[in-house]
Amino acid sequence: MARVLISNIGTGDREKGYRKAKYEYNNEIKETPFIAKALTEFLSVDKLFLVGTKKSVWDSVYEEFGGDEEKALEIWDEIKSDGISEENLRIVEKQIDSFLGNKGSKCFVINYGINEKELWDNFLIFLNILENLKEGDEVYLDITHSFRSLALMNFIMLEFGNTIKKKNIKVNGIFYGMLEYSWENKGITPIVDLKILFDLLEWIKAIDKFINYGNSEGFEELLDNQDEKNFFKNFSLALQIGNLAALRNNVKKSNKYLKYLQNSNSSIIKLLTPKIEEFITLLNKEKESDFQLAVAKWFYMHKNYALSYIALVESIVTKVCEIKGYDLRSENDRNRAKKEISQIDNTLYWEIYRPANEVRRDIAHQLGKRSQNVLTDVARLKTFLEKTEEIFKELK
Repeated sequence: MARVLISNIGTGDREKGYRKAKYEYNNEIKETPFIAKALTEFLSVDKLFLVGTKKSVWDSVYEEFGGDEEKALEIWDEIKSDGISEENLRIVEKQIDSFLGNKGSKCFVINYGINEKELWDNFLIFLNILENLKEGDEVYLDITHSFRSLALMNFIMLEFGNTIKKKNIKVNGIFYGMLEYSWENKGITPIVDLKILFDLLEWIKAIDKFINYGNSEGFEELLDNQDEKNFFKNFSLALQIGNLAALRNNVKKSNKYLKYLQNSNSSIIKLLTPKIEEFITLLNKEKESDFQLAVAKWFYMHKNYALSYIALVESIVTKVCEIKGYDLRSENDRNRAKKEISQIDNTLYWEIYRPANEVRRDIAHQLGKRSQNVLTDVARLKTFLEKTEEIFKELK
């Protein structure tokens, strides 16, 4: 595991001199033309991945990280002509390694990104950067210099790495040197950590995953209290496995945990709590049959059609049990209720329960009788749910 800084450099003119800035971070100041150099020292990084065009100020990078002036001038002449060569790029890498006292720093040359092809080529280069990151690496991003598109590239690269590649790369900081503020700050350029914006994106995704897919893994990481973590984990697992009794028990206990969220010290949790409340309230029904039907509708909305059919059929049986005063948890009583659905409502039995249960049975036992009816079964499910809801309202 390594601490890796990914930074970008722009262009400049050696003959006019590269402008230095006094960068401040955690009350410490370093004067340098490159925020990347200041950050390597502030953060004690192990590796620096530097991104620039072939015309970027590689000569100054080489010199600023301890290289000799003669070689820097040679690199500058090359940059002015055709751009830096691969050979000299490797020399710059070695100089950075020498400065950091580590091996593994790399320099990447990108295009200007002035059209779709160049942007795509740049993204492939960023994927190459990703390949040089190891699982568990701690990454720091510097988005101060060069093209604005590179800041987006960094975000997309890390998203791709963690979501698709499952690299488990930890973003520890996203830094911006606020040079424009230095005029009001006695010539001092503060380095601002924008990681809160990245965290906000991650939190939004975590809440979305919980609300839309019932997966609380990312959401749990936002919580400090273990009791809260356990509640939302149990809630999530009950929903995912389709254990309606366990899910209903969790919904009944939800008020306590929603109050925890409402009283949280975290601004982001407070901001997103109404969406969580809305989700849980959707399932918070007084009658169990209404609860099961609400779950069936939720499964349908999120395209889990198999569990939607199961919950729908069970909601109808439960509704009969409630009307007849049968034990909702008794297998014998539930079997009796199945035979009495038509007594309660003919439409409920013939137009909904019978055809829906046929689909449910084929899914549950993999009978293969409806292998040619998948599109029809999914299309009919919406009608089944809507009609059942109408009938349930009348039966109240």
